[in-house]
Amino acid sequence: MSKLRVAIIGYGRSGRNIHRHLLSQLHDLFEIVAYVDKDQQRQEMIKAENNCVPLSDYTELYGRTDIDFVINASFSHDHAPISIELLKHGFNVLSEKPAAGSADKFKEIMQTSKDTGKAYYIFQQYRFAPSFVKVKEIIGSGVLGRIVQINLNYSNFIRRWDWQTIQGFTAGSLLNTGPHPVDQALDLMGFPDDINVTCAMDRAHTYGDAEDYVKLILRATGSPVLDIEISSCNGFSDYTYLVQGTRGTLKGTTKQLDWKYYIDSEEEARVLIKEPLRNEKGEPIYCSEKLTFHTDKWIAEGDEANDFDFKGLKFYKEFYDCMKGGKPFPITQEQVLKQMRIMEESHRQNEKTINRFITV
Repeated sequence: MSKLRVAIIGYGRSGRNIHRHLLSQLHDLFEIVAYVDKDQQRQEMIKAENNCVPLSDYTELYGRTDIDFVINASFSHDHAPISIELLKHGFNVLSEKPAAGSADKFKEIMQTSKDTGKAYYIFQQYRFAPSFVKVKEIIGSGVLGRIVQINLNYSNFIRRWDWQTIQGFTAGSLLNTGPHPVDQALDLMGFPDDINVTCAMDRAHTYGDAEDYVKLILRATGSPVLDIEISSCNGFSDYTYLVQGTRGTLKGTTKQLDWKYYIDSEEEARVLIKEPLRNEKGEPIYCSEKLTFHTDKWIAEGDEANDFDFKGLKFYKEFYDCMKGGKPFPITQEQVLKQMRIMEESHRQNEKTINRFITV
């Protein structure tokens, strides 16, 4: 089995702690042949941890023929321009999210990929999270009935003061965290074209000028309502997924899912009654019944218990099959473009609200 040769731009939390960490577990599929980082301290880390000479600028990759694709794990605001330059210089690119700061810029990347004939992908590994895959399976089984609403909760209580809180760095909670739940939401909705976006943002206790609270509601014809929350002010969030259906409910995290549901054939058939309800004595009563609920549970075990590694390794195995075997990749550029448009519209709706809180 031939390996894919990889260059990684950026040796920070993404380049080092995610991509290098994952690829080091897939020695039979991938070989990292170059690391790029301008920071001198990180260059020393690259030397010590990888026994190789780092490059200080991605342009030093130009002209090399021993690289099958480049991972763009640079600063968020550099993702788009660096990806475009890499494509123009003949490299296949796997970009970290957010892929770009606007839908138009992302379309420019898509066009460059088409013009150059080079492959361009975005690292959206949360699509492969075992809990998310299980949620889709349960919904697809029909046991919960028609799905009315799905909540995706990516909240905790946290203060941030790093560069990823600054609008000028293409940052903020929606662009930092949002690509994952928005991608999951679109997948659950079937990637419709007629998406209605309603979004409220706030700058709560971040030290930068970007939002750290996002409430995003997505609606489309024939789809459930998707409620996405990314809050830095929620210290009591006890679920990642909450699915409301006409015959049951699911609630859970990346570690455990619980759901309950009733079966139509086991319950008394009901007909609409227009007169006031009463008991056999003629006394007024509340419209209620005791349904027989069945319960089920999923617990992440084995490899699935390590959600961080599992979804990332699954992404890279799928990516390998795509690059080497020509298998269609499940995360397409068109799907990510829908995501970019939603995030752009969300920022448009909140431009005055967020900028009102900027301190100069």
